[in-house]
Amino acid sequence: MLEKYEKAGKIAAKIRKQAAKKATAGMKVIDLVDWIESEIKSTGAGLSFPCNVSINQIAAHYTSPPGDDTVLCNGDIVKIDLGAEVDGYISDTAVTVIIEGDNIDPVDEDGKPLKMPGRLDNGNPTVTEDELQQRYEIEDASRSALENAISIIKDGVSLNDIGNEVQSTMQEKGYNPIVNLTGHSLEKNDLHAGISIPNYPDGNDYQLKEGDHIAVEPFATSGVGIVNDVPEAYIYSYIQNRPLRQPDAKRLLKNIANNFKYFPFAKRHLLEGYDAHSLNRAMRPLITSRAIYPYNALKEKTDAMVAQTEHTIIVEKDGCNVTTL
Repeated sequence: MLEKYEKAGKIAAKIRKQAAKKATAGMKVIDLVDWIESEIKSTGAGLSFPCNVSINQIAAHYTSPPGDDTVLCNGDIVKIDLGAEVDGYISDTAVTVIIEGDNIDPVDEDGKPLKMPGRLDNGNPTVTEDELQQRYEIEDASRSALENAISIIKDGVSLNDIGNEVQSTMQEKGYNPIVNLTGHSLEKNDLHAGISIPNYPDGNDYQLKEGDHIAVEPFATSGVGIVNDVPEAYIYSYIQNRPLRQPDAKRLLKNIANNFKYFPFAKRHLLEGYDAHSLNRAMRPLITSRAIYPYNALKEKTDAMVAQTEHTIIVEKDGCNVTTL
């Protein structure tokens, strides 16, 4: 078991580091997530979840839908969150990258406007030096909070102590944690296994035990530190089989149950045998019947910038083993 957790961690860590270098201005998000997921699968591992590439004030749960034309721009603060699974044993890790490079033209070869969140979409073609500096500081606040949290993790440490370490680190740097996003425990075939790892001292005195597997993921922001759902969902998980009338919906649910029973998935993972329109039509009854669950993308309440850093950790008697370094 330990060897498989460590193998999953090494795969995710290697690809995270490569992805951080690969993400540059002018790159389509869908090309980045497709590359990351292909690299994970090429090792023989599976995906713990669809690769998230959440930009600027979007904190989490954005992954490319089919045909996504969102493009990375100079100055974007981008959270790349990915994971691998080896025989059901999971890794989960994230890095924040401040995008560098020259912006491309805001339209494609057919003159269609491209999506450039926080940049050209709102008539703001450049990021100022002050804005850029702040984004590097937010990234540092998240990364430092994770490093300091890891330094205290061992058998017997309380969740409240971890949350206090995260919050105090960020606030000393002038930023806030997002309080309604948390880390989580991990078990075989279970990405969120019941324990939530807070990013502020929430009073939870539950003590971690030797052998616990957890993902710690501090989100730092210049805003109030709360996220809200946006209307769109890009990631889904299987809940249960349900009686359905539409043949396409029945076939789709069978595919999901066979291939994504334990781990979240995205629409682009389901395109075989469907075009985008027919896939949307087949998915609607699955959502309304609660056969699958949609995860809405999450945006900082005051539209402030957000950074995220994450590692998977095995708790030990006198410290911890970080599998995704």
